[in-house]
Amino acid sequence: MKLSNSQLEKLLALATEAALTAGRYIATFDRSQLKVDHKAAGNSLSSQVVTQVDLHSQTLILDVLQPSIEQYDLAVLSEENASEDNITEHARRQKHYFWCIDPLDGTLPFIEGSAGFAVSIALVSQSGDPVIGVVHNPATGDTYQALVSDDHPVLQKNGLPWHPVTKHRCVTLYIDRSFEGDPRYQTCVEQVDRLIKTKGYDGLKIVNSCGAVMNAIGVFENPPACYLKLPKAQKGGGSLWDFSATAAIAQSSPAFWASDINGQALDLNRSDSNFMNHKGVLYLHGIECEPFVSEGNLMRYSPDPCAPDNHRQS
Repeated sequence: MKLSNSQLEKLLALATEAALTAGRYIATFDRSQLKVDHKAAGNSLSSQVVTQVDLHSQTLILDVLQPSIEQYDLAVLSEENASEDNITEHARRQKHYFWCIDPLDGTLPFIEGSAGFAVSIALVSQSGDPVIGVVHNPATGDTYQALVSDDHPVLQKNGLPWHPVTKHRCVTLYIDRSFEGDPRYQTCVEQVDRLIKTKGYDGLKIVNSCGAVMNAIGVFENPPACYLKLPKAQKGGGSLWDFSATAAIAQSSPAFWASDINGQALDLNRSDSNFMNHKGVLYLHGIECEPFVSEGNLMRYSPDPCAPDNHRQS
């Protein structure tokens, strides 16, 4: 069943209501009362921490979305209910669409008392195409909305049409904090610096204080900018719920770019995992994509030292 544009507009409004409901709760929560637990997830600290705020935010979101789940027979993939067990049997592999939810992306910045966290809600088709994306930033109150449509696309910030423009000559490179411990980090940053200087930019400013969702929003808001995650052998590299909503936002504007590290569409309904480590992630705004994806420019200089092929060569 393909949803009509009018149905998608209703679902966009519902996702926005859910994100705002969770965002109000997060914004008013007393972080001195925070209780931090750990869960089995990826191989970075940011993917392994969970709080009562993550869990309650998820409950608030699902309460708002529940009528749509029943009415349109939608599947649900939400971070705090997700598992790597029996991936092929998850309803997202069989239903026409699924809600893809991160109730609090950037839990680690939230725990530390800084900004860089967000609520992220997407509707993704069975083919892995992002259809709806809503991101709410509780720290600023800003809400970003997208509906990917050939007939009536939507791209809004705070309910108004959104057209970010290039502001700087220096490129902002957004990275996850854990990437700084990757053996490929220095080589990769040097290669990005070379690539952008060939296009006349002045150099790089590195930002490493946000979760994946706000990293992508930072790229959209502050061009010229780039956010990248290299592929790796270990499970991790972010999850489907980290990128689905911002991928919808990217597809709603020709100025934005979101792909895997080789320039191919993000695999947002991956059949064998919830993680995105297999192909990496690349977001761009205000920078041509060709220098980054041509001939594997990023990966050519930064093979994964943990990949089996590399172990055999050593």
